Amino acid sequence: MVATIPEAVRKTPLFSNLSPQDLSRIGGISALRRYARREVVFREGDRADGFFVVVSGSVKICKTSEDGKEQILHILEAGQSFAEATIFEGGNFPASAEALSDSELLFFPKRPFVDLLEKDPKMALRMLGSLSKWLKRMTDLVENLALRDVEARLVFFMSEEMKSRGLPFRDGVVYEIPVSKNVLASRLGTVPETFSRTLKKLQEEGKIRVRGNQIRILKSDSLFGALAR
Repeated sequence: MVATIPEAVRKTPLFSNLSPQDLSRIGGISALRRYARREVVFREGDRADGFFVVVSGSVKICKTSEDGKEQILHILEAGQSFAEATIFEGGNFPASAEALSDSELLFFPKRPFVDLLEKDPKMALRMLGSLSKWLKRMTDLVENLALRDVEARLVFFMSEEMKSRGLPFRDGVVYEIPVSKNVLASRLGTVPETFSRTLKKLQEEGKIRVRGNQIRILKSDSLFGALAR
């Protein structure tokens, strides 16, 4: 059992409106689990017995088509929760989760968590308010990614990620991709070849400089122009 909530979990949108007393009660029912890189957290169709918050590392949420093609739905880092909807819906996990790096996850079992909410409806309302704001942001993100070309998707994704990390999107700032380029390509709804061509094009145009997993912004105004297309 975990007696206190790690700082990364305190910042997760689901718990952002909760008091220290609420967090202490929630911490009392949680359990810390460690996963190695590429270790499966759960598979699509497994019985949903609780939800998770990333304490450290990163996790991908994905689905696999009948022909074996993987589509990454989300990439989650410290302070982000996943599978929480299954607490209320019950049944099975609708997608799979896999650690992208050595990770620590806090697990919240379904029944004890629901018991807490039933005993304190005000806590449930505070959590619902926090979650509603987060869901709206995620909906806007998905809509923006779906309606743009790969270059614009990349710029929008980087700007949103940098904003969440407190980094300004301006000339000279470096954005470090937290996952492999192949994983990010899948997250953007494209194939690695197209993603690589997009990076090469932006480099040739002098808008960015790529070194490994680091992207240095060189012409931020020009990059934002892609979002207007």
